Amino acid sequence: MDMKKFQGVVVPIINPCSERDGVDEDALMRFCAHLLKAPIHGLYINGGTGDGGSLTQQERERTAELLLPEMKKQGKCAIVHVGQTTARQAVALAEHAMKNGADAVASIPPRKGWDQIVQYYRALAATGAPVFVYYIPGVTGMTAGMNEMKRLLDIPGVAGLKLSDWNVFLLRQAKLQYPEKIIYSGFDEMLLPGLLYGADGCIGTWENLLPRLYLKVWELVRAGKAEEARPLCGAFTAFLSVGWEYGIIDTFEELMRDKGFAARCFRRPSSWEPGKVPKNVLSDLLERLDELDAMAKAL
Repeated sequence: MDMKKFQGVVVPIINPCSERDGVDEDALMRFCAHLLKAPIHGLYINGGTGDGGSLTQQERERTAELLLPEMKKQGKCAIVHVGQTTARQAVALAEHAMKNGADAVASIPPRKGWDQIVQYYRALAATGAPVFVYYIPGVTGMTAGMNEMKRLLDIPGVAGLKLSDWNVFLLRQAKLQYPEKIIYSGFDEMLLPGLLYGADGCIGTWENLLPRLYLKVWELVRAGKAEEARPLCGAFTAFLSVGWEYGIIDTFEELMRDKGFAARCFRRPSSWEPGKVPKNVLSDLLERLDELDAMAKAL
C-alpha cells in the first residue's frame, strides 16, 4: 500500500443537518465540492466533526456512499470513521466503507480495558481495511502512553494514528518508533507543533473553514520553511483563543452557519443556538477568517 497518499491535509468534513436533524445531502455535496477547490488532500468521513456519533448506522453508510465516489473521481484520500459501541457494528461499517471505495477506516477505542481494545482493533483490521487508531482522551476518557500505543500500532493492518491531544511528545515517540506508519495531528491549536514533531498530516475541525491555511502550513513545514509559517499560525491561535471564550464548537457552528455552509452541523440536543456568539464578536471573527485566508494566499 502506498502510504504517501495519506499524507497532508485531510478534512474531517461536516455532515450538515436537515430540518429534522438528518443529513442534508445537497448541502453536504455542495460543501464537498467547495473543499475540493482548495485543493485538500483528502476527507475524513463521519468523524466527530461530522457528528458521526449522532448518525444512525444507515445514515453513516449513506454519507460514505455519497462522498467516496467523489473522492475516488478526484484521486483523493478517503478515510471513514467507523467507531461504534460494538465491534459488530464497527466491522459492518468498515466492510461497507471498503466496498464503496474507502482507502482506510478509523475508530476511537471502546470504553473497555486494554485487552478488549486490542481485540476491537484486531477485528477491524481483520476486514482487510487499513486501520487508523483515533486517540482522543478528552472524549473517550481513555489515556495511553507509548506502551499502550505499541500494542495497537503493532497489530497487522493498523496503518497509523490520529492523535488529538496536547501531548505532542507521544506523537513524536510514535513517529520515531514507527516511521513507516502515518501519524496525524488532530488538535487545530497544535497544527504547527504537531507537524514539527513529525506528523505526516493533520485532521482538524477548522480545516472546514480554513483549508488553505492548513495547506500552506503543511507545505511550508515540508519544505523546511517552518519559520515562515509562524506569523500565520500566531494569528490563527489568537483567533482560536477568542472562539474558546464562547465554546470552540459553538463558535465553529456559528461561523459555518454565517458563511452559508450549514444551517446546523451538530444534532440536537446541542448547547448551540443561532446567536450564541455576540454579533460584534461574530463580525470580528468573520473578518479574521478572511484575513487568515488572505495571509495564507500571500505566503
